[in-house]
Amino acid sequence: MKRYHLKKKKIKEIKKYLAMDIWVEGTYEIVEDEQSVILVDGLPSYFFYEGKYYPTVLLLLQHPIDNSYVTVDLGAVKHVLNGANIFAAGIVDADPNVREGDAVYVRDKKYKKALAVGIALMDANEMVSKKSGMAVKNLHYYGDKISKILD
Repeated sequence: MKRYHLKKKKIKEIKKYLAMDIWVEGTYEIVEDEQSVILVDGLPSYFFYEGKYYPTVLLLLQHPIDNSYVTVDLGAVKHVLNGANIFAAGIVDADPNVREGDAVYVRDKKYKKALAVGIALMDANEMVSKKSGMAVKNLHYYGDKISKILD
């Protein structure tokens, strides 16, 4: 595992290719292992996937946002936290601006806390109205290798 500080040029590149509109200032480092993870002030904050930098669940827990969300019922939480993709049957709400292909974070209905980060496979209105089919591809969830990269 390699860990080193990032140059300003690389930090600007990360900001340019964010998958979601969430940015925090701080000291930027990268940890290169099976997956490259960007640390901000020591917190795993962004990960790279298919040309974009996605926020980690840990970053979303510290800096909550009110957009790009998909809310699941409590019955879906344990499955999401085990890495399962999110099916429309478990979705109770979604940011109405979410479109197919958008980066989203998955949160629970009761506490509205981030559980996972993924890619929408259908528009928000479909997610909420349909009761079958995969709605979100789970890329990263709380407790996975990205969350525990420093352990």
